[in-house]
Amino acid sequence: MNSLRTAGKVPGVLHDRKGMSVPVSVDSIDFKKAISTSAGHNAILGLQLEDANHTAMVEHLQKHTLKDDIYVHVDFMLVSLDEKIEVQVPLVLVGQEKRAKDDGVISQATHEITLLSKPTEIPDSIKVNIAGMTIGDTLHLKDIQLPDGCEAQTEPDEVLVSIMAPRTSEEPAEGEEAAEPAEPELVGAETDEPEA
Repeated sequence: MNSLRTAGKVPGVLHDRKGMSVPVSVDSIDFKKAISTSAGHNAILGLQLEDANHTAMVEHLQKHTLKDDIYVHVDFMLVSLDEKIEVQVPLVLVGQEKRAKDDGVISQATHEITLLSKPTEIPDSIKVNIAGMTIGDTLHLKDIQLPDGCEAQTEPDEVLVSIMAPRTSEEPAEGEEAAEPAEPELVGAETDEPEA
């Protein structure tokens, strides 16, 4: 493994859903270019193995613990261009600058959406326009239009983004109760207790 990395290669494995698994290695520079496109890790890749070309996608990518631009190992999954697969697609919010000036806090509950799609129909991202949202509004998965050929694989009621009211210094944090004011003791006040 270390000798491959020294030679500018990224070691990995190519497998399919039937259990086939073959060790592979790819040129690190070419690999970085391939996944640096707008498709990212969902890019369709061509791998040549034993004089045969295979269509694959990145299933898992392991990076160096200290150097984020160095790849340690990659798992490739064989795919068919005619069969749908499950993928994670980034959720991107747009229209923030056009929102009403209500001091609302944008709370994005999820940053990726799980989709079922053919490899050639996977979108680079799902863009959600929040320009018309105001304080108290919540956008669910069922509220957005997915691209043709894509099916959501999570619950329709999954929360994507909410607009929260800003906290003020007087408001207690969630889960905290406002402290009750201490009742002062009156010095010299009469009591009902008899004197000894």
